Amino acid sequence: MTDNTTLQSQDNAHVNTRQQQLESWLQQQFAEQTFKLDSLPGDASARRYHRIQLFDNSADKEPSARYIVMDSADEQDAMQQFINVTKLMAPAVNVPELICQDVTQGFLVLQDFGAIEFAHLLVDAPAAAVNDYYQLAMQTLIELQKTPVQLARTEHQLPDYDTVILNREMDLFRDWFIPFIGVKFADSLWENLKSALIDAILAQPQVVVHRDYHSRNLMQDQADNSRLGVIDFQDAVIGAYTYDLVSLVRDAYVDWPESQVSEWAREFWQLQKQAGLATADNVEQFASDMNVMGVQRHLKVLGIFIRLSERDGKDRYLADIPKVMRDLMFELNWLAEQGSQDIKQAVLPFNQWLQETVLPAYQNKFSSI
Repeated sequence: MTDNTTLQSQDNAHVNTRQQQLESWLQQQFAEQTFKLDSLPGDASARRYHRIQLFDNSADKEPSARYIVMDSADEQDAMQQFINVTKLMAPAVNVPELICQDVTQGFLVLQDFGAIEFAHLLVDAPAAAVNDYYQLAMQTLIELQKTPVQLARTEHQLPDYDTVILNREMDLFRDWFIPFIGVKFADSLWENLKSALIDAILAQPQVVVHRDYHSRNLMQDQADNSRLGVIDFQDAVIGAYTYDLVSLVRDAYVDWPESQVSEWAREFWQLQKQAGLATADNVEQFASDMNVMGVQRHLKVLGIFIRLSERDGKDRYLADIPKVMRDLMFELNWLAEQGSQDIKQAVLPFNQWLQETVLPAYQNKFSSI
């Protein structure tokens, strides 16, 4: 039987070996320079990131260049997709330049946008500045949505955000969140809800979707403060035109009043029209499409955050669950009152079950966390 100490020792040995491989590779790439490598805090994935500072000679105090190093040891397919999507998005939005790569080993050196996330810009910012930042994020998203879908599909291998993926993502709520709070699941209500949501989502105009477009995946570009750097886009798909906007304005990590969210949604709908993009005929339909998409995303996120805690030991995401739950409840309540007839028929009984059974168990569970 292998004890925890032995497993920890094996993990440390693997990390040390991997670090040596990475440093050897970097020495080959930057043979004429010395470098300093600093590990960066991990995200929700298995990838590891470092910041590398290059010096022309060992006496230099200031680096001649800084880059980000991605170590994707067990995710070569994800790294190849990252490269594919980078090449697709680069003409439209500010994604990191690829400096050098070794897909076989799982190493990639990228442009470094700096350390200021979109979320950092919002802290203590006056209302006018906050609005300016969101206008910039929405305009960046409009540029991404101008990318031809056929080009993304055929030349860059972006998959469709289809029934299988939408269904699998929502099932994370059933498979992880529900067991965590310990209630009996309502299978028939669940299947009806998913079916209605998927039908409505697939009927929306289709665009290139970043899939995680929020305050931690947008950066202030240190080389040009007027531009946002876009990162963590390797899971991009071809999907609904409201998905990335929901990610942005109902971010799990930043909370705004729904009156502000509605105003940004209206402005984004107008930007889509001005850009000649396919969009809803009126802002009411756009709001409905956005809330339908939001329910799907927030069910998924609730499941993912519990999985990150239970399976991966990343408990910090538990603190973000109350915000996600509030967003989900707003969207369900909105659709129960103002959604289409098909959506109402699916949402109303599910919403009732959620409020009577799930919410009390959730509140009890999270009161002790």
